[in-house]
Parts: sequence; structure tokens; C-alpha cells
Amino acid sequence: MSTQLRLPAAWALRESRADPQTRLNTLRADTVEAKAKIREVLDALAVKHDIPVKDVTYAMAYADDMLADTIYNVERELEREVEGEDPV
Repeated sequence: MSTQLRLPAAWALRESRADPQTRLNTLRADTVEAKAKIREVLDALAVKHDIPVKDVTYAMAYADDMLADTIYNVERELEREVEGEDPV
């Protein structure tokens, strides 16, 4: 005999009930945190291997672009929800 889970899961309800502005703010805050963690790792690598600071700065520009590309669709969808537009 198997056990069937109750639907919907509690975590799904928490996410779906969240205000789109709150979710957008959280996404952006998490992105800033991710950038800080990436910078921390690159700085440690630079210290360990004598990598110039300018090279780390250039790498961070790529990381910024990568993160922006990664969150773009979700960010835009949330912006539309906040503005009251229909998603395309």
C-alpha cells in the first residue's frame, strides 16, 4: 500500500500566494547576494594565484551579464504582473 501526498504541497501555496512585487524584490536581492558570493570566490582565487584585480573586475562584468541573462525572463514576467499587464 502506498501513501499519497496531499496536494498542493505547502511550499507551492506559499510561492503562489506571494505578492509579485515581493517576489521581484526577493529575486533582485538574491541576485545581488549571488554577485557578492561570486566576487568573494574570485577575490580568493586572485589572492591565491596573484591574479590582478583588473582581471577580477573584468570577470565580474561577465558574471553580471550572466546573472542578468539568467533571471531576465522571470524578472520580466514579475514586472508585468506588478504592472498589471498580461504575460506575452
